[in-house]
Amino acid sequence: MANFSIITVSREVESYGDEIAEKLSQKLKMELLGKEKFVSLLRDISPQFPTDPPEDEKERDRWIIEVGSFLSRRAAKKPFILVGRGGQKILENCPFAFHILVVASQVTRLRRTMEKYQQDEVTASRILAEQDQQRERFLRQTFGIDWRDPVYYHLVVNTDFYGVNEATDLILEAQDKVVTPPQPKKVEEQPLFPREDLGQRITFSHPSEEEFARVLDFYGVRWLYEPRTFPLEWDEEGNLSEAFAPDFYLPDFDLFIELTTQKQKLTRKKNRKVRRLRELYPQVKIRVVYARDYEYILNHLKGESNE
Repeated sequence: MANFSIITVSREVESYGDEIAEKLSQKLKMELLGKEKFVSLLRDISPQFPTDPPEDEKERDRWIIEVGSFLSRRAAKKPFILVGRGGQKILENCPFAFHILVVASQVTRLRRTMEKYQQDEVTASRILAEQDQQRERFLRQTFGIDWRDPVYYHLVVNTDFYGVNEATDLILEAQDKVVTPPQPKKVEEQPLFPREDLGQRITFSHPSEEEFARVLDFYGVRWLYEPRTFPLEWDEEGNLSEAFAPDFYLPDFDLFIELTTQKQKLTRKKNRKVRRLRELYPQVKIRVVYARDYEYILNHLKGESNE
């Protein structure tokens, strides 16, 4: 039986996630932290401490670590339930945090929205869509995660099939039956940028990428090949429909590089993805290397080799 002093509740709009969190708070005698209490709590770290994660990626990572550490220490004295606010990400590595996702079908959530606001189906659909987009935007842009991915949670509850009381009982029972996953075996640390066996260790998608990697090696520029994939588009059900993995990342410059040495049609498609990435992740630096830029670099390198 696991002993949890923190419960995070992530929820779709009108999925009864807030009601379930309140019921859990009553049954477990745990403090309930919504947005206002969470913001107020962060002031205990420092009056100047930002209540939302910074846009800069490095600053944001430090913010997450500091907030997670602060919440973990506080839970040892006063257990709590955190509703929303990216709790599943902030506390994802906390061993005594239990993460829940509450969902419901679009039909059910629309019906509940109509009842709650006493509106017709068209108006209620607009209200629901706006609230969904607002929540999606906050979690995607702030934490860069697909928050509906079940791997972030110990339990996913669909309230199409469970009422608030039944869902609460199910969560309490699930907590008691959590099995601690085995710890992965420690492996010998490998060099971050192996170069001796470049061709064997990395499979490039296009010859121009391998050639570009050799150019970077020639100038002693450290690089990683396609180290990160950025979600770009989601369908109506919130499933990922398009993503983008830039070709190279230069850690010394905190810069992503995308090579575009192909046909104009494909170039337009890549440019659209780059624009979308910049819209969703304004803190990410990315440059596109076009065919003319690529040829100039190669010619410049050949010129140096002939000197």
